[in-house]
Amino acid sequence: MDHLTEDKVKAALRDTGFPVPDGAPASSAAEAREIAEKIGGSLVIKALVPTGRRGKAGAIAFADSPDEAVAAAEKIIGSDVNGFTCRAVYIESKAEIAREIYLSFILEEFPPKVLLSVEGGVEIEEVHRTKPEAIVTADIDPLRGLPVWDCLSLWEQAGLDNETLAGVARLTAKLYEFFVANEGLMLELNPIALDADGKPILVGAMLATEDTMFEGSEDEDENETLTEGERRVMEANRTIPHGMVRYKELDGDIGLWVGGGGASLYQHDLILAAGGRPANHTDASTQNPEKVRAVIDVILDNPKVKGLLVSWHFHQMARIDPRVTPVIEALKERKVDLKKFPVVIRMFGPGEEIAREAAKDLDGLHYLPQGTPMTEAVKLIVELTGKAQ
Repeated sequence: MDHLTEDKVKAALRDTGFPVPDGAPASSAAEAREIAEKIGGSLVIKALVPTGRRGKAGAIAFADSPDEAVAAAEKIIGSDVNGFTCRAVYIESKAEIAREIYLSFILEEFPPKVLLSVEGGVEIEEVHRTKPEAIVTADIDPLRGLPVWDCLSLWEQAGLDNETLAGVARLTAKLYEFFVANEGLMLELNPIALDADGKPILVGAMLATEDTMFEGSEDEDENETLTEGERRVMEANRTIPHGMVRYKELDGDIGLWVGGGGASLYQHDLILAAGGRPANHTDASTQNPEKVRAVIDVILDNPKVKGLLVSWHFHQMARIDPRVTPVIEALKERKVDLKKFPVVIRMFGPGEEIAREAAKDLDGLHYLPQGTPMTEAVKLIVELTGKAQ
């Protein structure tokens, strides 16, 4: 899964005719000043990293002058934002916001889904946790698409007022067309700002697409270099529908079922920094339990693997139980002694209660408390795997 940064997403949206604030990326203070002077007025400075919750991480700032924009850029560039090192910022015109609403499209299992809420903004994950009824979720028939009249019904169900209903519904239908045209796996608009007249503008935008690294090579010589495990995952990608899995075997002893865009690479690097050795690399865009199980079996069949980390970046409110329960089933069927073969799970989000219920009778399993940082999960699996040798 390839997570595009906001500058690329908004450039594509702008080129397609969507209402997006003026903005441009800057990788230095000098560029930040140049862009701020060109745009003028009140500005927003955002860390350019492929992750959400930047506001919560202190990676979004406001400025009323080029000097303030430069100061904000200097503070954000080089900082750590949800596990990503920020190397550039996005500077854009500050939109007039009377209200914030939320919209996303997700294709991680069949059929694709649309999620929307009149309670958008930085607290959307908290809304999902404490007030799930405020988020309307619906399946999308890929053949039928998402016509305007369906969007009208969904936003009406969410409680959007009549004055803005028609405009937002038309925008939603067009955004789904953009999602499909760009072969999206996830498109999140949070927030969509509504000004005093109810006119929408796309203030926050994230897009994830399938990347070419998922594709299996048709080159016979290259395929001859694949391990048996890599061949099995390639075959699972070819024969089992809905999403893809990137899998590469390495020479270490810690099995990884990790994902969430850059979070998979980040955790891989964290293991190396902590003195551990990954036995494989994974990243995936699937929630198909059959495909997940196929990959887990490949990881556990590797005789070098002495421990397993299951950890995904919590984003876009995708369900996590389809990615966890196949792991639990595999451990139970194989009668794995978790005191000798440590397993650490760090998976939070919708469906977590199902995953934890499935895991509760596995003696020795480390299912970490909600909110545990990736760094702690990595530290624990490295320590436990080292002791298990």
